[in-house]
Order: sequence, then C-alpha cells, then structure tokens
Amino acid sequence: MVRSTSETSLAEMLQQSLTSVLGAPPDPAPLSPYVLAVAERDHYRREHIKYQVSPNQWSYAHLLIPKGVSAPCPAIICHHSSGNFAAGKDEMVDEARPSIGVELVRLGYVVMAPDAFGYGERRSPHSNGAAYDAAYTLQQYTVLLLRGETMLRHLISDISRAVDYLLTRPEVDSARLGFIGQSYGARMALWAAAFEPRLIATVAHGSLMSYRETVRQGNWFQIEFVVPRLMQVADLHDILSLVAPRPFLLSTVVGDAHSTDAAEIYQRALLTYQRLGVPQRLAHYVYPRGSGFEPAMRYKAYTWLNSWLKPY
Repeated sequence: MVRSTSETSLAEMLQQSLTSVLGAPPDPAPLSPYVLAVAERDHYRREHIKYQVSPNQWSYAHLLIPKGVSAPCPAIICHHSSGNFAAGKDEMVDEARPSIGVELVRLGYVVMAPDAFGYGERRSPHSNGAAYDAAYTLQQYTVLLLRGETMLRHLISDISRAVDYLLTRPEVDSARLGFIGQSYGARMALWAAAFEPRLIATVAHGSLMSYRETVRQGNWFQIEFVVPRLMQVADLHDILSLVAPRPFLLSTVVGDAHSTDAAEIYQRALLTYQRLGVPQRLAHYVYPRGSGFEPAMRYKAYTWLNSWLKPY
C-alpha cells in the first residue's frame, strides 16, 4: 500500500517541519566497523562490535547470531531502557536473567543491542556514577543546541547507523529488519520507525505519553526528547502517523503513569492507517496489570513481530 498524493503531501510537509526543528544531522563519516571480541554460546554467537556514527564518535553494540542458520535471518535492534547508565546495551543481552535479546536470538533473529549516547561504553571516560552521567548528558545536549543541533536528531541518526551496520552482515536479511524497546527504548522506537524506513516492524512497550499530556501533568521530560519548538509542529500521534503503512505495535499496561494517553495516540494515528487501507498494521495491546515488560507481554510482542518478519 502506498500513500495517495494528498496523503504523501501531508506526510512530506510534516517530515519537513520536523526536520527543521530537529536540526542538522551529524556530519557523515565512514562506518569503519570492528569486531572487538567473540564469545560462543550454546545457541548463538555473541560479538562485541564498534562502528563510527559521526566523525570521531563511536558506538558499541552486542551482536547475537543464531547458530545453525543456513540463510539470511530477520534482524531486530533492541534498545535499552533509561536509568542504568552503566548497563546500557548489557541490559538487553543479560544471560543471567530473561532478557529480550537472548529470547529473540533463540527465536531465530539476529539481534543488535547498541549503547545509546551516554550509556554503557558511550559514557564519559571521567564518569564516577549515575549523577555524573546525567550531568554529562545534559552538558552534551546544551553543546548541540549551541551548534543548532539536537540530541534527538543524533539519536535517530545513531539508529540509522545501526541499520547500516546490520546491512553489512551476510547473516542478515535486509528486507526483514525490526526494532523493539521498552521505556527509553519505546520512545526511541517511535522516532526511529518514523525516520528510518528500512525498519519494517517496530514494537514499543510503555512510556509513551504525548508532549501535551506530559506538560499538563507537570511530569519531567527525558532530556534526550526535548526539542525546541517541537510542540508547535507535532505530537506523538503525528510522529506515529509517519510510520504508516509499516507495522507498529504499542504495548501498554493499565495504570502506567507514563502512558496515560497511549490509547489516544493510537486512535489518532490509526486514522492515517485507515486512510491507507491498512488498519491491521497498527496495533495496541493493553494489559490489565503488570510491573514491567513481563514474559507474557514479551512473547505476545514476539509473536506479533514474527507475523511481519517471519511470515513463512
């Protein structure tokens, strides 16, 4: 399904307006990837990798590759949550407890779990704890603003560089790329899917509240998602509408204080999917209770991803 001329025009206008407030992307740089270490596991191989996201700026990631596959596999980028600056990408591939990355590689996906800026191996070398890490992120945010750039634009670009890396790997089917995230990762899922068309199917669990509602409730913003003049241009339902007609799943829990208007975001974006004739590609799973991305919720999300990325 493709957009009509009028639908395309509206989407292009919105994209242009967002591009103007998000600011310039990072300067281009060669990817220059390296495999830093390899570890063999029973069902998969785990690689520690680095690649360049902008001049002299590197990202680090874990890459999990299922064993025994004979053809290129679908791949999923797994984005970590916020709060634990030291853990970063390790949260998504923790082998000591259930983790999204390990569960997905066991289901036959190539899994890439990168560090977001300020997390894991991308913290300041002078870090002495979480308070320093938070202050460092704020400092870098202000430096970008002084240059007419925004941190969110850089984060979106980082996801595109992760996609660039996946496409260099012979184990990856370039036509079957997905993204999954919880909390911070859920917010990045929305923005990444809107601006990276190579992501075919995306899952966001929790922590999706409109800018308007966040202001109304007096809640604190995560600094990475603060963009000057953004609310004059769009809110989250507008961002989600840009994903159409590609599949997107919102997953929320009743009573989650960080997702109080997720149903409205879904309903307003659904209008675009309906106009394109593909309402089944936008889904909202609502759970009556829960304290996180619990196993039953994760496996329903994996089943949904399978329907788009492993349909045969």
